Amino acid sequence: MAVDEFLYSIGEGVERIASAFRSFLFPEPSENPPRFGFTRRLVKSRVTLHELFSLHLQLCFLLYLVLNFVVVFLVSSPLWVLILAVPYFLYLRYIFNRYGHFLLEEKPYRVFYTVISALSFLAFFGYSIVRLYAGGVLYVYAYVMGIAVLVLLFRWYFKRTFGRDYTYGVVEELKGDLVRVFVHDDLSANVKPGLYWLPAVPDAEPGRVVKVLVEDRAFRSAKPVRIIEVYLSQSSQSSTEPKNAME
Repeated sequence: MAVDEFLYSIGEGVERIASAFRSFLFPEPSENPPRFGFTRRLVKSRVTLHELFSLHLQLCFLLYLVLNFVVVFLVSSPLWVLILAVPYFLYLRYIFNRYGHFLLEEKPYRVFYTVISALSFLAFFGYSIVRLYAGGVLYVYAYVMGIAVLVLLFRWYFKRTFGRDYTYGVVEELKGDLVRVFVHDDLSANVKPGLYWLPAVPDAEPGRVVKVLVEDRAFRSAKPVRIIEVYLSQSSQSSTEPKNAME
């Protein structure tokens, strides 16, 4: 009997592993939000799910870059760059397919991180090949310049396709002629999350969603400058983006 129970437990374990493997390779949208336990432990203040998701993507990409730097400069074989890329891209695909709908705007984040990760892979993989087989500094410089041009082209494409000069926020506080507005992380508007003091406008009361004009700055995040619209029929309990402006 003990042997039967032991074999049954092994079978259950194998089945759970196989199910988890299938879920990872063929992810389906989840009704439950992601936990991102490690990322959440790094954040001392309270953040929204959108901010937590965005921070998790940034940390994953940063870790991918660091590991690639280590591999490229310590190991001469380009194969290791490929070995690093496979699980990273599979994980990137997994979290977007399974949890991407929890982002306020999924498509800009999916396009940005997929393309910038692919360009990073080309940079490290190509650099290791050129350094190994071309054997000349000029070839390396030429390749690096080529990648830089691709990055600039993607930056232009992203701003042209997804860029906008406004974002959304929630009024947190009124103080004289100023209002303090909480703004989410917004790739399309190139705005960092945080609290911003803006000139007060009529109907901008705590809890209301507002549309905020941003000022683009070269090689820096955009700066919220003023409120251009107040959404009277929507509060912060739903979303910081008004329903009629969402896809």
